[in-house]
Amino acid sequence: MSIINQIIGGVCNGPDNPKGDGLTVYGSNNQPTVVRQRVYDFRVCPKADQDEVLSGVDGADVRLSGVVILGGIKAILAGNGDHPGNDTLSARWLLEDCVILGAGRRCPEAQDGTTVIMRRCWIHDWGRTFDVRAFGGWAHRGARIIAEDCLFTQSHLWPWELDVMTAITDMGNHIGQTVNDNGLAALLRPRTYLPGPCRGLTADTGGLVLGTRCYRNRPWIKIDGCNYYIDRAAARKIVAQIETVCPDMTPYLGQGLTGCFDLATI
Repeated sequence: MSIINQIIGGVCNGPDNPKGDGLTVYGSNNQPTVVRQRVYDFRVCPKADQDEVLSGVDGADVRLSGVVILGGIKAILAGNGDHPGNDTLSARWLLEDCVILGAGRRCPEAQDGTTVIMRRCWIHDWGRTFDVRAFGGWAHRGARIIAEDCLFTQSHLWPWELDVMTAITDMGNHIGQTVNDNGLAALLRPRTYLPGPCRGLTADTGGLVLGTRCYRNRPWIKIDGCNYYIDRAAARKIVAQIETVCPDMTPYLGQGLTGCFDLATI
């Protein structure tokens, strides 16, 4: 297994092997892995051929800057459950000026004591690439996600709109996951029935999320632990800043990130 410590630029359109990750970072080398100005475009990759877009295991230290994820059933998994001791001890993720558009879930997901810090990140339309359930950022099993100047937005006016079958599948799997984590008492908690598109940044089973200067374009998007929300004008300035760091998205989206934000948050 080769050790990759720095990746700059380029495009990844799917895993090298079926059911693999776009990139898996291992913590055993005791060095941070840096990924900058790279696009992970999983929109045309068959769902059956992919797992995570990005994952970090065994205490991985990962630093992302100007990274854009398009599609993918599972965007980012920090800690995979196999090495909780090392993840609690040393797993760290730093996401700065990053964008996740249209992934299904794990935008990002942190578990097993990992810490994820997000600065100036835009998470949009989680749930679009759907498999079993949808959510944005999620911290659980003692993990932490700290979000500063981050945006959580949805194009739909209402969760799932008229897609009844997807809504039922999503709800059923969220109920099942919550019962697995908390027992049958979870059925008495209103939070159990929160639709996936509403789960912008949430925490449970000992996880913690903290947010400041966050933006949501729908009142039904839940961001736990946010002490201050910003307006659309301030959010647009953050997207403009992100756009200066990320690769030009015009070849992928038909326009730049600021133009996409303008259309997505009307």
